[in-house]
Amino acid sequence: MKLGDMIQEIRQDKGLYQKDLAKILNVSVATISHYESGINMPDIETICLLGDYFGVSVDYILGRTALKMDWNTFKRSVKLPDGTTTTVDKVMTAFLKLSDESQTEIIKLMELYKLKDDKRHIKLKKQSKKISAL
Repeated sequence: MKLGDMIQEIRQDKGLYQKDLAKILNVSVATISHYESGINMPDIETICLLGDYFGVSVDYILGRTALKMDWNTFKRSVKLPDGTTTTVDKVMTAFLKLSDESQTEIIKLMELYKLKDDKRHIKLKKQSKKISAL
């Protein structure tokens, strides 16, 4: 996806018009239009402002990753069963130090847990519908 398309997508995802984003960035509506159409490119400072405002990484805006995760999410604490905490970046760092075989096994486990969570979500949704029907 091109940079202009990405800017348009994240703007629209927030329900903003070009005029709204122009006001946030303190630029003209024409400037936003030119960014989105690819006529002009925002400077790095503007790209950083976009990332901060929309809560996504600069890499996401530039199309280098499909992961919509900003720095605060990356540094988010995760509570472990023993009561200690770690952060997402520490988990990723540890994951990347593992062998390819171990990484593959972890990915398979994550897929299983995702299925389990999806089933739990569907079950809760059905229960909620039954309750609201009463």
